[in-house]
This record gives sequence, C-alpha cells and structure tokens, in this order.
Amino acid sequence: MNDFESAKQAFLEGMQRLQADDFAAAESQFTRSLALLPNRVSTLNNLAVVQLKLKKFAAAEATARQAIGCEPHSPEAWTNLALTLTATERFAEALPAYDQVLLLQPTNAGAWLSKARILLELKRYAEALTACEQGQPLPANSYEWLYLKSQILKGLERLDEAQIIYRKALTARAAAAPVFVTERRASQKAELLIINQNPGSNETFKPFEFLHLNCGNYPGQLYRRFQDQFHFTYIFEEAAIATANRARIPQPDFVLNNCANGELLLTEGNLAPLSELMDSFGVPVINHPALAVQTTRDESVRLVDGTPGVVVPQTRRFSMSGQATATVVEEIEAHFDYPLITRTLASQMGKGMTKVDSPAELLAVLQAPDFPEDFFVTQFVDSRGENKFYRKIRAAIVQDSLVIMRVDCDTIWKIYARKSDERVAFYTQNAYLLEEEKRLCSDPETWLGRPAMQALHALRRRIPMDVFGIDFDVDTAGRVVFYEANATMNLFSTARKEVPNPQVAEEALKRAFENYFHSLAALGSKRQNANFSRS
Repeated sequence: MNDFESAKQAFLEGMQRLQADDFAAAESQFTRSLALLPNRVSTLNNLAVVQLKLKKFAAAEATARQAIGCEPHSPEAWTNLALTLTATERFAEALPAYDQVLLLQPTNAGAWLSKARILLELKRYAEALTACEQGQPLPANSYEWLYLKSQILKGLERLDEAQIIYRKALTARAAAAPVFVTERRASQKAELLIINQNPGSNETFKPFEFLHLNCGNYPGQLYRRFQDQFHFTYIFEEAAIATANRARIPQPDFVLNNCANGELLLTEGNLAPLSELMDSFGVPVINHPALAVQTTRDESVRLVDGTPGVVVPQTRRFSMSGQATATVVEEIEAHFDYPLITRTLASQMGKGMTKVDSPAELLAVLQAPDFPEDFFVTQFVDSRGENKFYRKIRAAIVQDSLVIMRVDCDTIWKIYARKSDERVAFYTQNAYLLEEEKRLCSDPETWLGRPAMQALHALRRRIPMDVFGIDFDVDTAGRVVFYEANATMNLFSTARKEVPNPQVAEEALKRAFENYFHSLAALGSKRQNANFSRS
C-alpha cells in the first residue's frame, strides 16, 4: 500500500471515529493521514473540527489557518477559524472570518446566525439585527433564530417586542424537543424526571436549558450537586400534559413535581392531567400535585393552627370583586389589628407583600392600580423582643429529615437572602451574626431549645408534603413563630461567597437528599419490575 492509499485509509478511519464521537482517536487518524499526505484541505478541515470538539483551540486555529493557506476559498476552513476565535472570545477577530464564509456562501443561514451572535457580543445591536434577519431562510419557528432575535431586541431596548419573540422561541423549542435531557454519565444510578412550572415573564431572557437547570427554587439547586449520581430529565408542565408528548418522556425511576404552588394548581386547571401523568409512570412522586393543593397559604395556616408551642399568625383570603374598597377595609379590620400584611395569592420570595400600619395605608394599597382582585391578609407578628434585628430562620424538610439551613437578619421586617450588595454590606458590618448562625445550625436544639425543635417536628407532621421549607422565628418565650411552609423555596444556600451560609447545614441537607433519592430509586425500580411481571 502506497502513501496515498495509507493516507486515505487513515482519513476514512478518522471519519468513522468522528461520527462515533471518539474524538481522540479521530484526531490521531487525521494526524497520521496528514503525515503521509500533507496539506490535504479536507483532512485539515476535519482535524480542526475534532480539535474544536476536544477544546484544543490553539491547535484548531493553527489547523484552520493552514487549511486557509492551502485553499483560501474553503468555507469550511473559514468556519473552523471563526468558531475557534469565537470559542476563545476573540469576537472582533471572528467577525471578518464569518464575513469570508458569507462571501463564499451568501445564503448560509447558519453563518448569518453566527455573525449576528458575534455582533450581539460586540453590542453592535442594529447590525446584529440586520444579520439575524439575513438568516430568515431558517424556519420561522426556529428556536435558535427566535431566541437570538429576542436578545438583540433586548439590546436595542425594544423590550415589548423582545418579550413576544422570546415567548415564541420557548414555544418553538418545546414543540421541537419538549424534553431536556442532561448529560449521561457512567456513575449515574437512577433516572429522575423533574416537571417544572411553565416559564413566566422573564426579563433576563434566559435560554431554555437555563430555565430548567436554574429554576427559581430547590429543584434548580439539585443538578449540580447530584449529576454524578442521578440522571436528570426536565420538562415544562404544559408540554408534559400534552398527550402527544407522553411517549417522548423517558421512563423515570422517580419524579419530582416542581408544579407545587397550590394556588397555581387550583387556578390553572392542570391538577387532574398533571396527577394522571405522574401516576402513569408507576414510580414514587415527590410532592404529588394532590398534596400540593392542600398547602395554599391559607390552608397551610389551617393545617398547622393549634400546634403546641407554635404561634400561627392568622391568614385570610379576601376579594375586591363587586365590593367597595371601604367595605373591604371594614371587613379586614373586623379580623385583623394593625400592623398587618397584604400579599398576592401565588407570589413567592417576598414579592407582592406589603406591611400596612394604618387604615389610610390599607386604603392606599387596595386602591393601587395593580392591586389584585383576590389577595391574602396575614397578621403581622413582631417576634424580636429585645433583639436588635428581625430574624427569619429556614428549616429544610426532606421526608423525615429536618435541617436548620440558615438564619437571616435585617433591620426591616421583609428579610431577603444574601444576594445583593446591600445584604453583603449588612453582614460585613455585623459579622458576629454569621458566627451565631454557624453555632445555631451546628446545634439547633441548644440554641433554639428542645421545645422549639419539638414544635418544628410537629409542624412537619401536619404538612402533607415530601420536600419543603419552613420559615419561622423563635420568640423570647421559646415558641416557634410560623411564617410560611411551601415546596417552592430554595433550600440550599443562595448566599454570596463573601457571606456564606453554614457549610455544616449544606452537607447535612445534601446527605438527606442523597439518602432519600436512593431510597426512592430503589422503590421505583421495584414497582417497575412488579408492573412488568404482571403485564
């Protein structure tokens, strides 16, 4: 066999390894082929592709430039160079490379799309929009095209248009591939399906995958902690209950229902189809919808009211429908003292909450243009006693485990997590609070008292959910002051690294999830085997 035949054979073997995603072997074969037949452009182009896959960007750039030197009119070579420069964030250099691709292939929609991305990175928004629209030959419902256009419109501050296009992008992505399947690893022991709430209005315009992996509560915190042990699959609620998509959802070993806002389940009408879908898998379901609807804000209060050692602030639901504002004020005042808290039905994370200190303030709140027709009122309870700050303690419940996760304090009653510069500054100025938090989370019974811990366990037994959080305080009499309990909280830390939550709590919660997930996976496998035997 002469050098040409040997080079050809190595090239063909390299192509086979490339198609099999064995990139290291493909690189070896292409390199061998080039040693026998140097400067063959097709071999150089495929070698650059492999080097890009292996993230050998310096080598890929050199190979692409070599190919261009051999054949200046090769669009593949210019594309590889542009991709390499983009991967190394040399956007200003990548732009002329894409121009060369488009000079050779003016109708290359993918190249127009890539050029538009580069211009977006360079904040040249008007040019980016022109390039994006040059890629119009792409299907009008293409997720990538629509999503990029929404990003560009956002950069142009055409926010209403951007939001419309962004919603179309998510719809197109869900229609084309409703299930988001994460990377598979040999170490993964079981299949976990997470059903997320439909994405709402999102001013950050995050991509489809991000919305799943970083959904705004604890399921969005699980993937990066457990991706080596469990394989994660995600789907949005609307796509999940569509009959046509049922066969496209892989069979899980257990399901995590992240449509756990009771108010939304009741008002959106998806309770029955969601329950039917989850039951159809024949495996354990965490926070089944039938349980979640029992934990609306007012129902949660009813469930825990009367728990020994617990102060439960009264909560009632009110409606403005068909009533004069003054009449609603009188109705509220018949049940509540000032100060009180008004809050919207389904909002979480402190949104839609207003502390009201007087009749005049209540009237102003109820008459605000954006105030909802239906709302809750909760009696405000000041549990500070002689303490300097307001305090909110969070307990994470994972089946039978109860872990005190963090203690947040502030000078104002509405206490937020440690994400903002203001919160970091507060804890920097009051560093002793972080030390107190560490001690409390390491030994909560000592610092909160045994009666308070017993009361928390009693609260847990009254709430019919599998995984959820409880926000509370402990007053000077040692009683638990109940704020709320729901399954839509962040349970792991969201604190900035400058002011971290206690690591001991993080590790305890991770162990609780790990043990619980393994037990569910074993149970799910047993159920599936039993169902198979009966079929």
